[in-house]
Amino acid sequence: MTPYQRFLLALTLIILLIFSGIFGYMQLEGWSFGDSLYMTFVTISTVGFGEVHPLSDEGRYFTIGLILVSLLIIGYIITALMSFLFEGQLLHTMRDRRMKQFLAQVKDHFIICGFGEVGKETAEELGRIRVPFVIVDWDISETDRAKYSSYTMIDGDAADEEILTRARIEKARGLISCLPEDPQNVFTVLTARQMNPGLQIVSRASDERTVSKLEKAGANRVITPKVIAGKRLANVSVRPSVSQFIDAITSGTSEDVHFESCRLEEGSQLIGKSLRESNIGQHTGAVIVGILDAAGALRNNQTNKSTIASIELREGDELIAMGDEDQLKSLRKFTDSLVQ
Repeated sequence: MTPYQRFLLALTLIILLIFSGIFGYMQLEGWSFGDSLYMTFVTISTVGFGEVHPLSDEGRYFTIGLILVSLLIIGYIITALMSFLFEGQLLHTMRDRRMKQFLAQVKDHFIICGFGEVGKETAEELGRIRVPFVIVDWDISETDRAKYSSYTMIDGDAADEEILTRARIEKARGLISCLPEDPQNVFTVLTARQMNPGLQIVSRASDERTVSKLEKAGANRVITPKVIAGKRLANVSVRPSVSQFIDAITSGTSEDVHFESCRLEEGSQLIGKSLRESNIGQHTGAVIVGILDAAGALRNNQTNKSTIASIELREGDELIAMGDEDQLKSLRKFTDSLVQ
């Protein structure tokens, strides 16, 4: 039973107790309604006032039973009332107020559409790396609300424009659609892309045939769990040490080494230079391990003998860097300072 249902049951029981006491005194003692009502409240409250009229043996036994039952019911009422206040209405009010305050200030956040197994893992990972997020799902259980009470959750259809507006999609950094059905993901991605053309959208696809539909709908990346799982199993089997190294970095178990990306914006003085000429390593200590072009494709070396240091940097390139937190902060400051 919900706290509200327990509260209603407790209220019903106390009303039945009062009317039972009135009826009992009227029938057993032949008292008036007013005397029976007074005696019932005196008995239930156990204040110790005297009897209205002398009681018969049947009346005394009835009073003893009324006291015992009233103590049980009043104990249940107190429990139900506390549950209603602290688990029900009060908790709900506090949760709504916290959510409104968070949504009024949040920006550059992610919207997680769907709070199933994949959605929960996504939320935990974003929470671990301290990235703000909002969860949207039309079927969030009370158990999950209690377990993940620190999360901001919005009830509703993720494909509904009004719901996405409540999640502040216009201020969001990205949207992650991990709903259980592919059609739901397609509609959600399509709606989100129309509402925020610059949004970074990543979607889940259960069927590989849906990947192209999601990309046409506006998804920047589409993840197929079955394909990822298969590749992962193969890599761990064939290259266990490499997989262990990547896991240690991406899972956060390594405190000294992290990965970060840094985009070269228009006007950056690094554009047109090679990594070697930029002296990024000397200025920041971070190691550039890869370069993605504006379309997200990995930029390869021009010849087999050339290294990544000889690649000429272009506008929109994404530098994938490895280092500790201080080195990565220095990298961001260094690249930002070179934008004219």
